[in-house]
Amino acid sequence: MIIVDSREKKWDHIREYFDKHEIPHEFPHKLDEGDYVNSDNPNIVIDRKANVQEIAANLSRGKNNIVRFTKECRRAYSRHKRFVVLIEGTDAKTVADLKQWKSKVTKHTGGWLVREMFELTRAYNVEWELCRKSETARRILEITGYKNEKTNV
Repeated sequence: MIIVDSREKKWDHIREYFDKHEIPHEFPHKLDEGDYVNSDNPNIVIDRKANVQEIAANLSRGKNNIVRFTKECRRAYSRHKRFVVLIEGTDAKTVADLKQWKSKVTKHTGGWLVREMFELTRAYNVEWELCRKSETARRILEITGYKNEKTNV
């Protein structure tokens, strides 16, 4: 079963995929780290971000965002969990591709963003995955190692 954090918002596209493919899921459920976890494999946690701007906001220094997000990364690391941040809404294939990104809201650049992401990878083994919104549910299942023999997903 896929457990979904109670604070997850705007995940209808994921819920619809799970329902269509008969993927059992539980919502709401308070998770200490991330937004999605496979109950059969709880040591892999996925934190979903709707787009690149959201992760940039989470990594902004001088705000509560970076403190909260870093604590979550640190907590997963200290519990020996694989922490994957799945950023949807982008055609970028790799983190390096994000160097070209420019914020429409702040002065943040892609270079800054990639450096911040690298620092979290170095400090807490955070992994970064990028995908289109239409691929998110399938990637959650793949990353968490979910198997459903009934529907072959």
